[in-house]
Amino acid sequence: MILNYLHIYKEGTKIIVLNLLVIIIKKNIYGIINNNMLKKIYGKMIIKKDTILYHTSDEPYHFKSNQENPILFCTFHPFEYGMAGDYVCFVRIKKDINLLFMVEDIKKVRIYSALSTFINHPNANLAKKHKKELYFFSEQLKKENLDGWFSSIENKGTVEVALINNNSLYEIMNCDLLKNNNNKINNKNWGNYNIYTIKNPIILNINERFKDILEKYKDYCIKENLVNNYIFEIILMNAEINYHKYPYQKIDWNKDR
Repeated sequence: MILNYLHIYKEGTKIIVLNLLVIIIKKNIYGIINNNMLKKIYGKMIIKKDTILYHTSDEPYHFKSNQENPILFCTFHPFEYGMAGDYVCFVRIKKDINLLFMVEDIKKVRIYSALSTFINHPNANLAKKHKKELYFFSEQLKKENLDGWFSSIENKGTVEVALINNNSLYEIMNCDLLKNNNNKINNKNWGNYNIYTIKNPIILNINERFKDILEKYKDYCIKENLVNNYIFEIILMNAEINYHKYPYQKIDWNKDR
C-alpha cells in the first residue's frame, strides 16, 4: 500500500527509492567481494579433521576465554619453537579447518610472513605478543570465515598454525613433559612426536603466484641436502595444491582499527 501511495503521489519519489535500493545492493555485493580478498590474493590451507598439532608451554594448558587468549599457537612438531616450554599439548582438530595462507614470499628456506604487510610494521612478531592485537587479528580472519592462519615463526624456516581460540575447532587431548631430542636434524629423525600431515595431507588452495615460489623452495631443499629438515618441506611432500588466478593487491588491516 505504501509503495502504491508513493507511486501515485509522485513519480520522482519512486525513482529515488529504486536508486537507493540499487545502491544498497551494490554495497552488499562489494562487501562480499571485499571479504574474500585474503583468500583470493593469498589463499588458504585446509587441515583435515583428526590431525594432531602441538602446543608448547611452560605449564600444562588450561582453556581460557577468547578475550584472555584470542589465539592458540600450534606447530606440526613441538621442536619448531626451539625447545620453548616444558610441556607439550596434543591438539586434535575436531573438523576440517580453513587457515589463511599468510605467506608473503620465500627466499631459500626463509619464509616471510604476510602479517608485516597487513599491519605495515617491520616486526609483526612484537604485535603477536599483545592480546589486544591478537584479538584484532582474529576478528579480521573471522570476516572471511577463516579459523586461523598458517605462517612462519619470526620469518625463519620454521612454521606455525595460529588457531582462533574456539573449542569447537580443537580439543586438548593431553599435556606431557616435553621430551628432548637434540639430534633430530642431524639424524633427520623427528624423534618422539609424529608429523600427522604425513597421514592426513594438507590441502592448499592458493594464488598462482606461489607456484614458482614453492617450486624454487623444494628445489633448493633438494640441492642443499635439506630434505626432511624443515616441517614445511615435509608437509608439502604429499600436499594437494590447487592454484587460482587473482591479481596482487596490498591488504591493509590498519584501516579497520
